[in-house]
Amino acid sequence: MEALVIDTEAWYEDANTNLRSLKRDVRRCMTESASYEKTMWERIETELEEINVKNLGFDHPICSGVLDIKSEPFTNMPGSVSDIFKEPFRKYKLEQNHDIMEACKEFIQNEESKINIDEPEELQDLTKRMLESMLKVWKSPKYDAYIKKGKSINEGSYVCEVLAPLLNIVMSDLPGNPIAWDIWGEEGSSASAILKGSRKIARRADYMMVAQFRKNAELEIVYLETGRPNSSQDKRDRDHKKLILFSNDSIDTTRNIKNLKKIFNQPSRRQNLTIFTINIAGDVIELYAMRKESGIYKYCLIEEATIPLHMTSPSAVYSLIHALMTLRTAVACTIHKILYSSDSGDSEHSSSEMVVTVTTPKNS
Repeated sequence: MEALVIDTEAWYEDANTNLRSLKRDVRRCMTESASYEKTMWERIETELEEINVKNLGFDHPICSGVLDIKSEPFTNMPGSVSDIFKEPFRKYKLEQNHDIMEACKEFIQNEESKINIDEPEELQDLTKRMLESMLKVWKSPKYDAYIKKGKSINEGSYVCEVLAPLLNIVMSDLPGNPIAWDIWGEEGSSASAILKGSRKIARRADYMMVAQFRKNAELEIVYLETGRPNSSQDKRDRDHKKLILFSNDSIDTTRNIKNLKKIFNQPSRRQNLTIFTINIAGDVIELYAMRKESGIYKYCLIEEATIPLHMTSPSAVYSLIHALMTLRTAVACTIHKILYSSDSGDSEHSSSEMVVTVTTPKNS
């Protein structure tokens, strides 16, 4: 199923078309699966039958044909069923890392001390730079006043002083040195512009990462939306839905754009296609991934952590760094797998020409 782009003026008919297609794909998954997975699809089908799109609103994920772990039909399901849906996304999660935790402890105990992490050097450098970036925030009178007196922090300050420095550290020089670049709110999404027919009305993300897979074959692979550190729940929900639409649009470009279509027509590359999003929900970072499997767009949380805006426990700082390293590793691995898929007969590079060493944590 390729979902129709919802027209906000006449959305009901398109939303119903997407829902019917989603139900059809779910029924097909039921017949092709067994055991616990079959049980999950049966429960999803039951929940979808109870849904009336008029009660959802045009921007609900289901109206765009997306199964979102945080929305219907999962809101009424037991956790055991939702866990089956989450299973394919667990591969993006990193195991706990003793070295990063020890670095956080040492840094918190003595901010001037030298961080000693044996290996790898890249992990040591990234951890130290992220800790030093957060230290600037913790020492800032502005954030001290926010924590102690509730004084407001605007979105621009939050981005420039907290979020951008962290993302610039963790998303620069990705393992394997892929051709990829960041865009901070400067232009509309190309994927959105293509589907809407005009860049003037394209959605604009607060942050995007674009990866190049060959000449003139560029894919928006990461999106971010944010607000203030104390943004409202309504703002967080709207950003959540907006990120789903960005992801959906990006996946659809691999079917609609000639240069991307040529790449992703290969089964192994399409199998590895994943779009990542970052929802800065107040002072919490939420990492999501969208995949399209068996015609169904699946959107699932892979990691979340509090963004500590004051000096706090090592475990709290560790959670943030671990989440950011999860993002870095997942994006780097995804780009690498797409570039060097084994069945890519026309690949510009042989998989034997290059081995990417992704910094993955050791067990604690």
